[in-house]
Amino acid sequence: MSVTNWRYCGKCHAMFYDGNPQKGSCPTGGGHEAVGYTFVIPDDVPGTPTAQTDWRRCGRCQLMFYDGYPQKGRCPGGGGHIADGKHYVPPHDVAGTPTAQTDWRYCANCQAMFYDGYADKGVCPNGGGHAAVGYNFVLPHVADAQAAVPID
Repeated sequence: MSVTNWRYCGKCHAMFYDGNPQKGSCPTGGGHEAVGYTFVIPDDVPGTPTAQTDWRRCGRCQLMFYDGYPQKGRCPGGGGHIADGKHYVPPHDVAGTPTAQTDWRYCANCQAMFYDGYADKGVCPNGGGHAAVGYNFVLPHVADAQAAVPID
């Protein structure tokens, strides 16, 4: 099973859930701004050597964050992230395709998923840009060539 409506925020460069009228809390202020592809992230399936479990949506900021540690990162809405909804299992360290984008990474500072394909690392709620560590996630998206994440 997979859930659509995951989007890249053009302001903070993180992955957020765009399926609710409220667009969460962006660390740049206001709500997130959907840009580019509509991602389809597998959910509620077992992990594999190339798909990591424990990713969740934060009920406060709407970011996708890693919920596998006791600390819950830094939510732009204040405090740590609050796990809500489904359990996501994004693929990693596999080849990109015309409908699967590479360069999505875990931020060591806020625990959110962000796009690491630009020199500009976006805006992290912990201050500065996001800090990539760990796997290189390859996220499936709806096939729409006109909706690519823009190149800076």
